[in-house]
Amino acid sequence: MILRSTEESTSLPSLGKAGTSLADALPEASLVKTSESSLEKNLSTDSRLSELEPHLEELEGVTPVAWSVSAWVAQDQVSETRVAKAQAWETLALEAQVRPSLQPKPSNVEETAVTTSEVISYMSKKESKVSTPCPRLLWSSKLKYILALNTYLLMPYRLWRFVSQWLHKGGCTFLIVYTLMLFCIGIPLLFLELAVGQRAQHGSMDLWKSLSPWFGGVGYSMFMVCFIVNTYMNLYNSWFLFYMCHMFYFTVPWEYCPLQRNSSDFDPECEQGTSYMYFWYRQTLKVSDKIELGGPLNFSLVVFLFMAWCLTCVCMINGIKSLEKMEGTEYGLKHLLVLKMASIYDPTVWSQAGIQVVFDMGLGFGPIIYFSSYMPDFNNCLGDAFLMALIKMLTLLFTVPIILSILGFWATISTHRCCKKNTEVLRMLIFHGILPSELYPPDLLNNPTSTYNSWLNSLLPPLRSTVLSMVPECNIQEQFLKIEESPRFVFLTFLEVISLFPESTLWTVLFFVMLLCLGLCAVVTFMLGIIIPLQDTFPFFRRWPKILTVGASMVMFLCSLFFTKPSGIYYFWLLSEYWVALPILSIVMCENLAVAWAYRAKRFLSDMMVLLSRPICPVCGWLWYYVSPVLLLGLLVALFFKLGTKPLTYIAWNSSTSKEMVHRYPAWALVLILGLYAFTLIPIPAYFAYCLILGVPVRTEGSPKLRCRSGQAPTEKNASKNILQGYKTKSLSS
Repeated sequence: MILRSTEESTSLPSLGKAGTSLADALPEASLVKTSESSLEKNLSTDSRLSELEPHLEELEGVTPVAWSVSAWVAQDQVSETRVAKAQAWETLALEAQVRPSLQPKPSNVEETAVTTSEVISYMSKKESKVSTPCPRLLWSSKLKYILALNTYLLMPYRLWRFVSQWLHKGGCTFLIVYTLMLFCIGIPLLFLELAVGQRAQHGSMDLWKSLSPWFGGVGYSMFMVCFIVNTYMNLYNSWFLFYMCHMFYFTVPWEYCPLQRNSSDFDPECEQGTSYMYFWYRQTLKVSDKIELGGPLNFSLVVFLFMAWCLTCVCMINGIKSLEKMEGTEYGLKHLLVLKMASIYDPTVWSQAGIQVVFDMGLGFGPIIYFSSYMPDFNNCLGDAFLMALIKMLTLLFTVPIILSILGFWATISTHRCCKKNTEVLRMLIFHGILPSELYPPDLLNNPTSTYNSWLNSLLPPLRSTVLSMVPECNIQEQFLKIEESPRFVFLTFLEVISLFPESTLWTVLFFVMLLCLGLCAVVTFMLGIIIPLQDTFPFFRRWPKILTVGASMVMFLCSLFFTKPSGIYYFWLLSEYWVALPILSIVMCENLAVAWAYRAKRFLSDMMVLLSRPICPVCGWLWYYVSPVLLLGLLVALFFKLGTKPLTYIAWNSSTSKEMVHRYPAWALVLILGLYAFTLIPIPAYFAYCLILGVPVRTEGSPKLRCRSGQAPTEKNASKNILQGYKTKSLSS
């Protein structure tokens, strides 16, 4: 293709000034500012090059229009070699236009003619030096893209965490703070990640170098965090598979205590607690009493973990080609309308709400950037950010009342059972003469909790203290607030609720199938956060995508074996509760600084306005400049303050008492968290030091800005074509 039009000629100086891909092929062009008059004097050279167009068609069998690099990138079937040839021809055309201004005018026609042998020689040389990425495959429809984003954003464990924060951080007060944080950091930073991926059209770990060389390590840190998180993410699916495998028994094992070997008595450890807790801790996890106590791998869990990774691998390979009213629900719904105004002045509520927003929007892990890199550059990513936030809020507002209703039902039934069990124990103690007969409890027929607590409160203080020294207190409020965002939320609470439904087996199957599907989708999105950067950073991985997927899955499986040890669940809780928020907040803050301060938010938004062909509210830039960095820094400081002032605790199973106990992590656990945090962020300061030593500027002033051709309004079509003057040219020449 020959760049001969007046509109394209006027853009030549900006290309020469940019000096990205052109600097490699034409060094002298970047040293001279070619004026319009000098280009008009070289029409003879243009005509010479125009005479070669029929020969070009004979060589490749395509029209000259097809040599547009932007058009080739938009096509799925184009090869790497032809893209390189297309760019080479455009470079030759530009060289022919600016060369007469650098050299004396040739004396004869033969000196200015470009022969076919020179063209072939130049293209061979160009292909040997430049590794051109494959054309980007795009989503076949916008609906599939939206569904993929929703699959990533609506992970089950994020919903459990939100419900737990709602209960423990002020109810509706937490929702108000959460909404404010959503508009201050959630939506703006979600738009930032969508725009960065869509603008770059690739997902390599070097992606952030195009915004600022100083932030080139962000992509590598993001990859490392995504890898570590994915090592324990698939544990959820292995637990789901373990429970599903035991649903084929005549009676599911978690509803009854097992018998002792060679005896007709039930296991005393199970009888002291509940069958659900016994099955979860002793048969599923085979957990130790403390984190310091090790042991061999849980072989049964290893098998199901291997099955979970096999299912993930299959999904990766194939994917790239009537209930009655329940008692106690109104108690749970009461917590839906709780408003504690004092909580709005609590810094912990604000910090937890901000961290929840960052996790709910899926920021910092990478999949959002990689998903958006497969969308056309003119896609309205700002509208997508608002749409994702709206779907997230509607999902939370729809599911939270349902979950609270179920939890209210569970708390009511559990309290009823506690009162009945206490009544049996007290009667037995009175029968053996341990307690006086005046402490004989009443019959619990209707509403056991109310009857039992009314009787207990009617006793004199000394007698009441004697009763509570023998049996635990049955308090529905305390039972309800036991809800945490740990895995026991599903395997203890929800499973016990479902067992009370009519046709409970059917509902249990549907429940675990749903969780398994959502869990696999979550792991697949995190796997894409590993596979896509490897393929875009190291192009040779694209030749064997299935081998790469299988190999990465097996590596992840071997790394996740550590969490199948008896103490593995305690390390799982340490990483998911105390560690992962630290690197994520740091990475998101670096992303914010790279766009808003290194590249400049105003410059980035002007680029996006060209691509989107519509104005963008300047409030986004203001939020990127001032609000988001300050809030993210505050959240990070609050986390470090919490780690330094409050002990790290975990819930452990005490096999002697058959109860859950709260233990403190040993001192080395904090060292492990900080060491792993520093390890994952090493690439970021390493790039800082490297650029500082070499004197590399923070801002890449030479990086071209997208602009519309003179005299034309920005449209989707010419915005895509202008990629030749912008970031795709740089990507093709890097």
